[in-house]
Amino acid sequence: MRTKTLLAAAVMLAAGLASSMAQSNVYSLNVVGYVNTPLIAGFNLISSPLNTTSNTLNGVFTAPGFGDTIYKHNGSTFDISTYVGTWSPDLPLKPGEGVFYLAGAPLTNTFVGEVLQGSLTNPIPANFSIRSSQVPQAGTLSELNFPAGFGDTAYFFRGTPRAYVISTFVGTWSPDLTNAVGEAFWINAGTAANWTRNFTVQ
Repeated sequence: MRTKTLLAAAVMLAAGLASSMAQSNVYSLNVVGYVNTPLIAGFNLISSPLNTTSNTLNGVFTAPGFGDTIYKHNGSTFDISTYVGTWSPDLPLKPGEGVFYLAGAPLTNTFVGEVLQGSLTNPIPANFSIRSSQVPQAGTLSELNFPAGFGDTAYFFRGTPRAYVISTFVGTWSPDLTNAVGEAFWINAGTAANWTRNFTVQ
């Protein structure tokens, strides 16, 4: 999936920055921005790379087509939501989770929100789940410190037409595929683990 990333659109400082710095040199720095993610007509395996105030489908997918459908894996089957002027039902979707988006026509979704920073944990259950990086940073599974046991397998859904591209952990990822910004993937994990990262915008 090709994703055009436009980050660092704005930097917001906490109110009273000047006085806070003068008094204690401690202040809050939140980085907000947007990511444009093109979707093809048909199935797309995507994620929200930014944190929003709601982290629901209505807050994340801002310009869907009527009848577009989301399939969110719940561990055994899929929770399904369809856009009928609003997403019904309005399922939660946090950074680090992924969904299948069935689009009736090509579109570009603009994700708008805050970049998560600090110590981040993304739980990876045993067996199949759909996951993605919690931050808008592309990297290989190794570069993003994805936890893996021998035989764990990642399935990326890419290309036109879409097809699965597979990577298996055999001491190293083979091949070591890149998780693009806004892209999700299936992971079949032998045991549950936590995908932990310490991330700071420089």
